[in-house]
Amino acid sequence: MKRLGLFVAAVLMSATVSFASNKKLPFSANTYQLSCYLQLTSDQVKEVENINDYFHEMQKASLRASDDQKEAKMQKAIYSNLKLMKKVLNTEQYRKYVALINVTNNNNRLSGFDVVPDSYLADNK
Repeated sequence: MKRLGLFVAAVLMSATVSFASNKKLPFSANTYQLSCYLQLTSDQVKEVENINDYFHEMQKASLRASDDQKEAKMQKAIYSNLKLMKKVLNTEQYRKYVALINVTNNNNRLSGFDVVPDSYLADNK
C-alpha cells in the first residue's frame, strides 16, 4: 500500500511538472508533418528542420519579451520564417505552407490566442 501511495504521488508530481513547463508556441509544426504535407525532398527536409528550429527560438524570445514588444517580435519571427521558407520551397510548396500558416493564425485567433493582427500574413501567390 505504501508503494502504491508513493507511485501515485510520483505520477502526480511528474504530470504537474510537465504541464507547468509546457508552453504552447503559437505556430508549431513538426518537421515530419511538414515534410509529408509539402512532399519535401531530403535536402529540403534538412533546411526546413533548421528553419523550424530557428523559428521556434524566435517565437520563444517573442513570448519572453515585454508586452509592448511582444507583437512586433512575433510578427518579425513569422515574416523571417516565411522569407527563409520561400528560398527553400518551390512555388506550390510555398503556397501550401503560407495557407497552413494563415489557417493556424486564424485558428489561434478563434481560440483566443491573438498573435498577429493581420487576417492574412502573406499573399498566397
